[in-house]
Amino acid sequence: PARRPRPPRPRARPVRLIVIISLRPPDAAGPLRIGATGEDTAETLRQLGALIVFRRTADSRPGWSIRRPSGLSIFVYLDAGDRVEAVEFGRADDTDDAVTYDGLDLFTTPAADVVAELRRRTTVREEEDGHSFTAPELLLAFWRPTTPETPDDEDGRFFESVLLAQPGYYGDPPSGRR
Repeated sequence: PARRPRPPRPRARPVRLIVIISLRPPDAAGPLRIGATGEDTAETLRQLGALIVFRRTADSRPGWSIRRPSGLSIFVYLDAGDRVEAVEFGRADDTDDAVTYDGLDLFTTPAADVVAELRRRTTVREEEDGHSFTAPELLLAFWRPTTPETPDDEDGRFFESVLLAQPGYYGDPPSGRR
């Protein structure tokens, strides 16, 4: 008997891995560890996306970056000893990936609420007329390109980037913890 051809298999949709990166100052941002070697960090980043070498400025040290399918950008800054000194996250285009601190989503929670919650726990310094905030004891910094002009203004309502750094990164004396 003649064999009938099999119908084509439906193509599987690629699985999008949703990532929640929990900041744990001063040690880690999800799987990324402050003080880890550049080589170990590059291997970890490869599991999250395509690795890109970048320089913040022409004279800065090279670092690593990736861009997730959600639009979340991750930048890793290395010190002179090729160890992670800071990890920065750029806001995602959608909510598939999240960056959290103590359960608080740092990109979907309004900036004013993030600052208020942090101020209940620690000192938070406002800089650049409300565009930038630093919580030096937590080694966290937040930035937005603009500030809302009215309570209903969506521009600047949310932070666009958050950075976790090693002790001493903000010019404060290192605490000795790494």
